[in-house]
Amino acid sequence: MNVMKYSRTLFIALLIGLAVWGPSQAVFADTGAASSVSDAAVGQAKQQVDDISAQVKAKQQTLKELDAVIGKYKDRIQEQANAQATLQNEVGLLDNRIQERQLAVERTKAQIDLALLEQQRVEAQISLAEQQFSRKKETLGSILGELQDAQGVSLFEAFLSNPSLSEFFARVEQLNFIETDVTDAVTDLKTLSSELNQKKAELETYRTQLETQRADLEKVQMQLEGERSAKTSLLAETSQQESEFQRILYELRQQQQEEANAAASLEEKLKAKLDTIDSALARGDVLLNWPVPHSRITTEFHDPDYPFRKLFEHPGIDIAVPRGTPVHAAAGGYIAFTRTGTQYGNYIMIVHSGGVATVYAHLSKFNVKPDTYVERGDVIGYSGGVPGDQGAGLSTGAHLHFEVRQNGIPTNPRQFLPSA
Repeated sequence: MNVMKYSRTLFIALLIGLAVWGPSQAVFADTGAASSVSDAAVGQAKQQVDDISAQVKAKQQTLKELDAVIGKYKDRIQEQANAQATLQNEVGLLDNRIQERQLAVERTKAQIDLALLEQQRVEAQISLAEQQFSRKKETLGSILGELQDAQGVSLFEAFLSNPSLSEFFARVEQLNFIETDVTDAVTDLKTLSSELNQKKAELETYRTQLETQRADLEKVQMQLEGERSAKTSLLAETSQQESEFQRILYELRQQQQEEANAAASLEEKLKAKLDTIDSALARGDVLLNWPVPHSRITTEFHDPDYPFRKLFEHPGIDIAVPRGTPVHAAAGGYIAFTRTGTQYGNYIMIVHSGGVATVYAHLSKFNVKPDTYVERGDVIGYSGGVPGDQGAGLSTGAHLHFEVRQNGIPTNPRQFLPSA
């Protein structure tokens, strides 16, 4: 076997392999600099990764502790939700929900901190891997240099150049070791390349996760404000008196039944006219229009997080809009009534064709009168809902409460509305 010829062949093959493989690894475009990476620099990069990992572990422990406390508040809320409907119990329930929401805000902030730390850790790992890559590249360059020095020497020439047979065989053995080192170095470079690409993909994942968690924080903070407003609204409406609370509770239940009966009666009287006016809606060929801009829905139909759920299910959706936003008729129909009640404050019901009725609640102002016809899109009033304002009713903040009733029964409005 001609070891020198084999080494020369290996050298050429490696150069060709690196020429093909190297350019495809765009992530390493900046690592080909001749400057060597010191042991101190690599050690510093490793220490940075370790320090951030310790912070990640501490933040994960914080999240674990917050989850435990939030779990206790959820248990209390569940117990109070099953208790008798009294003012004291309802206020206590709202207090616990407020505490739970405050902890949820803290938890979401901790999740954002954790995502930022994870992002920093991956960036530090990328920096470390790039430095290790440069070191490996320099090592490989040195080994290839040795092979290049030996590539023009024949086996006979090598034998003659060594004063003793033992030195000749030692040189042959050294070349075998060099060839093994070359193979190992190339394998390490490929492994580092794969790891770096993976880390860069992880970095994008954490960035996306961060944006999601920031949106979650905004939502949880809105829910917290809603809980606080709900408590303020309840105490204001009841004057903090149990008797007043029970009177309002009775009134709410009566009011819901009366509205269903009134809508059914008016719809029956006007059925023929309504079907003629909006036959497409009667057939179910068209959807309702959104009554206000709908970029943010704060409470869904039968929402489990609705603050007053213990008293009654949430029969519609709440659309967050500034006070005074024009409210439009979702479809053509007749104004069944404009009223002011305890639950909804100022509200309007419109009867449409096909047994459909819509309700618009917590209005700051009416723009229509009962028994009049409105076209789809007409302005019927203006939104309100700020606790303490006239006509706000039991409200959690500035928004429009929108309901759809099918044959008198509250139905999820999303079934009738275009996708948000």
